[in-house]
Amino acid sequence: MRGEIPTTNPGTFPFLTDLDSRAAIKGSRDPLGLVPLWSLFGRRVVGNLTTVTGSLRGFTTTLLGYHFASEVQEREGETALGLFMKFEQLAAYCRYLVRKDSGFRGIERVKKALGESDVVTLSARPEYQILGNQKIYGLWGLFSVPSRSSGLLERDEVLTLAAQEFVRKQYLTALSREGFREGREIVELLRQRQVKVHLGGKHSGLAKALARVLDPKVSAAEREFYREHLAFGGPQDSTEGRQRQLAGLLGLHSNGMAFDRHELRAVIKEAARLGKAGVPLASDLRRIDHLESVLVPADSLFGFLQARHGQTVRSVADKVAKEWGPLKSVDAGAFRELQSQVAAAFDEPSAGERWTRVAEGLAAGKYGDVFALLLDHNAFVMRSRNGSEPWVRVANGRLDVRFRDEAAELPGRRELPNLWRNNYFLNPLKEVVMTLGGA
Repeated sequence: MRGEIPTTNPGTFPFLTDLDSRAAIKGSRDPLGLVPLWSLFGRRVVGNLTTVTGSLRGFTTTLLGYHFASEVQEREGETALGLFMKFEQLAAYCRYLVRKDSGFRGIERVKKALGESDVVTLSARPEYQILGNQKIYGLWGLFSVPSRSSGLLERDEVLTLAAQEFVRKQYLTALSREGFREGREIVELLRQRQVKVHLGGKHSGLAKALARVLDPKVSAAEREFYREHLAFGGPQDSTEGRQRQLAGLLGLHSNGMAFDRHELRAVIKEAARLGKAGVPLASDLRRIDHLESVLVPADSLFGFLQARHGQTVRSVADKVAKEWGPLKSVDAGAFRELQSQVAAAFDEPSAGERWTRVAEGLAAGKYGDVFALLLDHNAFVMRSRNGSEPWVRVANGRLDVRFRDEAAELPGRRELPNLWRNNYFLNPLKEVVMTLGGA
């Protein structure tokens, strides 16, 4: 995490001077700057995953992609990125053609290509990529940093010794059993800058073998390896064991759905039952619950304001007060205890005080005050980001909406206590844990 000062004290937090690249959501405008805020709290309990890296087979494909890229580079000198993208394409085509497995990035283009022919082209050229920009939105762009954080990839873009050994024993041996000696046929395909692969013809055996390697079902050896590196945070776990505890508790009350506030509270209770050993984890999860109780209504209100151009602040505040009233789901006192960490996330002391006042305004139902604070904060975020103008201002007592992004109606008052919008990396961790069949 860039700009992070590590800490060994469970009662203190690291702080960010720049956005954690593992948390950033590409394409998100984030007018209130919430990503660095919730990621700061989320990194206390999940140190290696990002919002989009819950796919275990995404990591498998990443390991194999880097392995085969390294094999070819030793011979041809082609860029690792181009080789990696071609393997990602091959893996996707094989998974869908053989098993109709659609759990990977780029499924729409893969479906379209295979709908036309089982002869596909592997190439780093834009017209053959399986995503609009495969470098950024594919596995190279999204899974490389989490792989390093999980102890799978070195800084110089080669697999760690542990990952190399695992790939050799688990995957290259499996390919060899299918008659493809350590995947040499894959190496021969990738070393060609552009090559047609006949998945239904001469390459059908390879397609089936690779699809079996990437089968959604996880072997016992994979379960052990990925549990340590993905579910438990890897050998350099930055959470001081909290992620390992959390992974062990996730899913105990699961209904098979994505992680949510109900499950968060259930996990907090389970962590508390661990006694003294569970205190740090339970405390961090409670902080997340208190933070989310404020971020959700605040974000909803800002989107609501964007749809009220020209209306008076007073009339909009009255409407919200009528629909929501004072929010009992917000514990302003508990939120005030987070003020220093909130300030650190924005690297600005006034931001912590501003958000504490937002919490107090929500709890008291003083929405005119909350509006003013949110508009001030949006102006601060825009100014600190690139000196741009705020999205919403007040002119002569009326809302002046300068930029409209995700304007929306208010969620119901009864919904608010359980809404879950900022996943704090808990959703992808749960996805990994569930794929492993529990941790």
